[in-house]
Amino acid sequence: MGRTYVMSDIHGMSELFQRMLEQIRFSDEDTLYILGDMIDRGPDPAGILDIVMACDNIIALKGNHEDGFVEWYENVGDKVQQRYYYNTYDVLADCEATREKLPEYVRFMKNLPLYRKVKMNGNCYLMAHASTEEILRVWKRKERLLWDTSLIDRQTGIPGYVSIVGHVPTFIIRGYPKEQASVWHSPNRRIIDVDCGAAFSDLGGRLGCLCLDTGEEYYETSLQDHK
Repeated sequence: MGRTYVMSDIHGMSELFQRMLEQIRFSDEDTLYILGDMIDRGPDPAGILDIVMACDNIIALKGNHEDGFVEWYENVGDKVQQRYYYNTYDVLADCEATREKLPEYVRFMKNLPLYRKVKMNGNCYLMAHASTEEILRVWKRKERLLWDTSLIDRQTGIPGYVSIVGHVPTFIIRGYPKEQASVWHSPNRRIIDVDCGAAFSDLGGRLGCLCLDTGEEYYETSLQDHK
């Protein structure tokens, strides 16, 4: 019987991502949800996208960074003069192999779903990049699913559901503590934030992963932090 895992905001840190898959011994029987922001900031967005696109049991949701990149790519003609504001385009365009796959990457990111509902172990999980409250509404506003932090700010959650989000690094919620970032649970256990700030090692960030079956938490830290 496979396990179900959740992570978010990998932000181009493909080495951490690959090491995490090894740590949890991710197999064809398992399921992994990634709650958006696979690209930008880190050095290797293609390394993450290639794995996710090749695995049917990895379900990625759209984050504000995927949404922003697709919008820029499709609407900006002169990509040299009107440069993308993060590093993803430059990194992908710099290598012939990834440059040729750019249209494929864009199509994939454009078609990513905004949310998921998952029922397991007696819980109903609502998953989205930033806020899950729109999931239960008839008219779902994309901007709130991708950007809204009020769910985290209020820390009350939605009765009857467990919301799992990313977007806000957990070290921000905890007030920038000296300890390394870890998965955050709201006091009433209705909200889980799995964004442990993988691209912000200088602030204690690392890649976090939560197993929904067991509650176990897994972490991978940049190798340079151990030197």
